[in-house]
Amino acid sequence: MIHQLLVELSLLGVALLLGATAYESVVMAPNYERDVPSSIDLARQFLKRTTPAHFFRIIAPLTLLLLVVDVIACWSFPQPRWWLVGGLVSLAVADAITFAFHYPRLEIMFKSPLPEDPALLRTATREWATGNYLRLALLLVTFLLVLQAFATLSAGLA
Repeated sequence: MIHQLLVELSLLGVALLLGATAYESVVMAPNYERDVPSSIDLARQFLKRTTPAHFFRIIAPLTLLLLVVDVIACWSFPQPRWWLVGGLVSLAVADAITFAFHYPRLEIMFKSPLPEDPALLRTATREWATGNYLRLALLLVTFLLVLQAFATLSAGLA
Protein backbone atom coordinates (compact mmCIF):
# COMPACT_ATOMS: atom_id res chain seq x y z
CA MET A 1 0.00 0.00 0.00
CA ILE A 2 2.78 2.48 0.91
CA HIS A 3 4.59 1.49 -2.29
CA GLN A 4 1.59 2.46 -4.34
CA LEU A 5 1.24 5.80 -2.54
CA LEU A 6 4.91 6.63 -3.14
CA VAL A 7 4.60 5.85 -6.85
CA GLU A 8 1.40 7.93 -7.03
CA LEU A 9 3.27 10.90 -5.54
CA SER A 10 6.08 10.48 -8.07
CA LEU A 11 3.55 10.27 -10.86
CA LEU A 12 1.97 13.49 -9.62
CA GLY A 13 5.38 15.21 -9.52
CA VAL A 14 6.24 14.09 -13.04
CA ALA A 15 2.79 15.19 -14.27
CA LEU A 16 3.36 18.65 -12.76
CA LEU A 17 6.76 18.93 -14.43
CA LEU A 18 5.36 17.68 -17.74
CA GLY A 19 2.46 20.13 -17.67
CA ALA A 20 4.62 23.09 -16.69
CA THR A 21 7.19 22.29 -19.38
CA ALA A 22 4.45 21.92 -22.00
CA TYR A 23 3.06 25.30 -20.92
CA GLU A 24 6.50 26.88 -21.24
CA SER A 25 6.94 25.40 -24.72
CA VAL A 26 3.48 26.31 -26.03
CA VAL A 27 2.81 29.64 -24.28
CA MET A 28 5.98 31.21 -22.94
CA ALA A 29 8.59 30.32 -25.59
CA PRO A 30 6.70 31.88 -28.53
CA ASN A 31 6.31 35.08 -26.52
CA TYR A 32 10.00 35.13 -25.66
CA GLU A 33 10.94 34.64 -29.33
CA ARG A 34 8.43 37.04 -30.88
CA ASP A 35 10.47 40.27 -31.02
CA VAL A 36 13.90 39.85 -29.42
CA PRO A 37 15.27 41.90 -27.62
CA SER A 38 12.01 43.76 -26.80
CA SER A 39 10.16 40.55 -25.91
CA ILE A 40 12.89 39.50 -23.48
CA ASP A 41 12.91 42.94 -21.92
CA LEU A 42 9.13 42.70 -21.41
CA ALA A 43 9.48 39.19 -20.01
CA ARG A 44 12.12 40.44 -17.58
CA GLN A 45 9.74 43.16 -16.44
CA PHE A 46 6.86 40.72 -16.07
CA LEU A 47 8.84 37.99 -14.28
CA LYS A 48 10.09 40.25 -11.46
CA ARG A 49 8.43 38.66 -8.44
CA THR A 50 8.47 34.98 -9.38
CA THR A 51 9.68 32.96 -12.34
CA PRO A 52 9.15 29.41 -13.56
CA ALA A 53 12.38 28.59 -11.69
CA HIS A 54 10.54 29.03 -8.39
CA PHE A 55 8.28 26.15 -9.43
CA PHE A 56 10.85 23.90 -11.10
CA ARG A 57 13.49 24.25 -8.37
CA ILE A 58 11.05 22.81 -5.85
CA ILE A 59 9.12 20.22 -7.86
CA ALA A 60 12.02 18.75 -9.90
CA PRO A 61 14.31 17.79 -6.99
CA LEU A 62 11.36 16.62 -4.91
CA THR A 63 10.19 14.38 -7.76
CA LEU A 64 13.71 13.07 -8.31
CA LEU A 65 13.99 12.28 -4.60
CA LEU A 66 10.59 10.56 -4.63
CA LEU A 67 11.68 8.40 -7.56
CA VAL A 68 14.85 7.38 -5.70
CA VAL A 69 12.70 6.43 -2.71
CA ASP A 70 10.33 4.54 -5.04
CA VAL A 71 13.16 2.52 -6.53
CA ILE A 72 14.41 1.58 -3.06
CA ALA A 73 10.93 0.87 -1.69
CA CYS A 74 9.87 -1.17 -4.72
CA TRP A 75 13.14 -3.04 -5.20
CA SER A 76 11.51 -6.31 -4.12
CA PHE A 77 8.93 -5.97 -6.91
CA PRO A 78 10.89 -6.86 -10.08
CA GLN A 79 8.42 -5.63 -12.69
CA PRO A 80 7.72 -2.09 -11.44
CA ARG A 81 11.34 -1.75 -10.26
CA TRP A 82 12.74 -1.46 -13.78
CA TRP A 83 10.01 0.92 -14.95
CA LEU A 84 10.90 3.13 -11.99
CA VAL A 85 14.63 2.89 -12.68
CA GLY A 86 13.92 3.91 -16.28
CA GLY A 87 11.83 6.85 -15.07
CA LEU A 88 14.55 7.89 -12.64
CA VAL A 89 17.22 7.77 -15.36
CA SER A 90 15.01 9.70 -17.78
CA LEU A 91 14.28 12.41 -15.21
CA ALA A 92 17.96 12.59 -14.23
CA VAL A 93 18.91 13.09 -17.89
CA ALA A 94 16.29 15.84 -18.22
CA ASP A 95 17.74 17.55 -15.13
CA ALA A 96 21.30 17.21 -16.43
CA ILE A 97 20.23 18.83 -19.71
CA THR A 98 18.51 21.58 -17.74
CA PHE A 99 21.68 22.40 -15.81
CA ALA A 100 24.12 22.02 -18.71
CA PHE A 101 22.07 23.46 -21.58
CA HIS A 102 19.10 25.49 -20.34
CA TYR A 103 20.55 27.38 -17.39
CA PRO A 104 23.31 29.07 -19.42
CA ARG A 105 20.73 30.27 -21.95
CA LEU A 106 18.35 31.42 -19.23
CA GLU A 107 21.26 33.34 -17.71
CA ILE A 108 21.71 35.22 -21.00
CA MET A 109 17.95 35.73 -21.38
CA PHE A 110 17.05 36.85 -17.86
CA LYS A 111 20.01 37.49 -15.57
CA SER A 112 22.86 39.04 -17.51
CA PRO A 113 22.64 42.60 -18.79
CA LEU A 114 21.03 42.66 -22.23
CA PRO A 115 23.82 42.05 -24.73
CA GLU A 116 24.84 44.75 -27.19
CA ASP A 117 24.35 42.28 -30.02
CA PRO A 118 20.69 41.16 -30.17
CA ALA A 119 21.76 38.15 -32.26
CA LEU A 120 23.27 36.56 -29.14
CA LEU A 121 19.98 37.00 -27.29
CA ARG A 122 17.97 35.71 -30.26
CA THR A 123 20.21 32.64 -30.48
CA ALA A 124 19.96 31.92 -26.75
CA THR A 125 16.18 32.31 -26.85
CA ARG A 126 15.77 30.09 -29.91
CA GLU A 127 18.08 27.42 -28.48
CA TRP A 128 16.26 27.46 -25.15
CA ALA A 129 12.87 27.09 -26.85
CA THR A 130 14.09 24.28 -29.11
CA GLY A 131 15.85 22.50 -26.26
CA ASN A 132 12.69 22.67 -24.21
CA TYR A 133 11.09 20.19 -26.62
CA LEU A 134 13.80 17.65 -25.75
CA ARG A 135 13.07 18.19 -22.07
CA LEU A 136 9.36 17.80 -22.80
CA ALA A 137 10.01 14.49 -24.60
CA LEU A 138 12.11 13.18 -21.72
CA LEU A 139 9.43 14.15 -19.22
CA LEU A 140 6.79 12.40 -21.33
CA VAL A 141 8.95 9.27 -21.34
CA THR A 142 9.39 9.61 -17.56
CA PHE A 143 5.66 10.00 -17.08
CA LEU A 144 4.89 6.91 -19.18
CA LEU A 145 7.52 4.82 -17.38
CA VAL A 146 6.25 5.80 -13.92
CA LEU A 147 2.65 5.28 -15.07
CA GLN A 148 3.59 1.78 -16.23
CA ALA A 149 5.27 1.13 -12.87
CA PHE A 150 2.11 2.27 -11.11
CA ALA A 151 -0.11 0.06 -13.29
CA THR A 152 2.19 -2.93 -12.83
CA LEU A 153 2.39 -2.41 -9.09
CA SER A 154 -1.38 -1.95 -8.83
CA ALA A 155 -2.05 -5.12 -10.82
CA GLY A 156 0.42 -7.07 -8.66
CA LEU A 157 -1.12 -5.88 -5.40
CA ALA A 158 -4.72 -6.49 -6.48
